[in-house]
Parts: sequence; structure tokens; C-alpha cells
Amino acid sequence: MFCTKCGKQVPDGSVICPYCGSPLAAPQAAPQAAPQAAPQAAPQAVANYASNIVNGAKKGDKKSLIIAIAAVVVVILAVICCIKLFGGKSPKGIVKAMLKKQESIEKEAESFESKYFLFSNKKALKKLDMDTDDDDDEDVKSSWKVTKVKKYGKNDDVTDGVKAYVKSNKGDDDAVKGAALVEVTTTVKIDGEKEKVKTYYCLAKVGGKWYLLTANGRTAENINDAAEFWEKKADNKKKSDDD
Repeated sequence: MFCTKCGKQVPDGSVICPYCGSPLAAPQAAPQAAPQAAPQAAPQAVANYASNIVNGAKKGDKKSLIIAIAAVVVVILAVICCIKLFGGKSPKGIVKAMLKKQESIEKEAESFESKYFLFSNKKALKKLDMDTDDDDDEDVKSSWKVTKVKKYGKNDDVTDGVKAYVKSNKGDDDAVKGAALVEVTTTVKIDGEKEKVKTYYCLAKVGGKWYLLTANGRTAENINDAAEFWEKKADNKKKSDDD
């Protein structure tokens, strides 16, 4: 297989030329064709292109190095696009994205409050001859980390509990093909004393994609206790159906 732009030979099934970066047309299927090498994944092909660019700029030429750096930036963006196109989001990825968004919103709210709220603005408090209480503030630091993910099949009791929840909200429970619980451990330090809290977020698999049921997780001792909440929902639905 050859690139139609630069003319160089590339691996069969490539989606992008590793030498010039041009997109390649998908090869036409031929009857009784000999087995071909596995198609090169788009992110890997883009990475190979980046590697070739950087290697070509190692001669010390300043201009070519600048071009290489710019090209690598484009390549990184292309890799991100490829991941979005070819890879679906995981339960872990969705929960992390949601928590990061929440953090961003909270920081923006705090910044707005400190600027425009009378009793939160330190300059305004000084003009009002009011104590800013800086010395009395506790030293509070917190951090979170996804520490466990557990998926459940379409016939599992946890999934049945999620189906019951969907049905109670007038949804088609048959569309739910799986469930997942994501454990997030939050570590809070207050004046040097550390405390850990585990929160569990539930997701449903619908149409081949994962979706959060709510933005608020449930605290529990462990993932089995968190699963028990959804198993009880499934059990209550079964009892209701039997009555």
C-alpha cells in the first residue's frame, strides 16, 4: 500500500500516512485476497507520524525544530480526536470528568463570591472595620481518587435494581444492558488530622454507552454495601410484581 500524496509505502490498512500525515482512503475489498496485516490503529498511526517528524528535526536546524514542535501539537490534538471517535467513555472516565467539572464550578463560585459578596471580600471587610478571621480559619485540604470500579451484567441483581429505578422514572428498563459502581475515596485533612470517605456512583449502560444516574453518590463502607442498595431495589420490584 502506498501513500497517494508522498508516494511512500505504508502498512496495509493504514488510516493516515506516518510520513506526511495525509489521510488514506480505505482499501477496496478484493475477492479471495491473501490475509493482510492488521490495520494500523488511528492513534498509533498518528503517533508514528509525530515520531518521524521529531526524528527528522534532530539535526539541530532551529527552523525544522519549530516546525516539528508545531506539528507535534497538531498530532496530539489528532490523537485526542481519534480517541473520541474510536473509543467509548468508561464508567471511571465519566465519574472523573464529572468530579473535575464540579471542582471547576466550585472554584469559579468561590472566586465570584470573594470578589462581589460584601462579607466575603477582604478589602470591603477592612473598610467596614470588620474582622476577616484569617487567623481563625482551619487548614482544610481535600483530594479524591477513583479507587475501584465494578461492572454488572444485564442479569445481575444490581442491574435489575437500576432497571427498577429507570422504570420508576417512566423509562424503558429493557434498554438497560448493564450497570457499574465507581468507588471514589476522598481524603480530607483538617489541621493535620486525616479522614477518608468512600462515595459510590452508579452508572447504567444504555445503547452501548455509560451514563450516570445522578450527580450525587452514596456513601458506604465498601462496594458490596453500595451494591446492596441496588439489590434491595431489585428485590422490592420483584415483590411488587408478585403481588
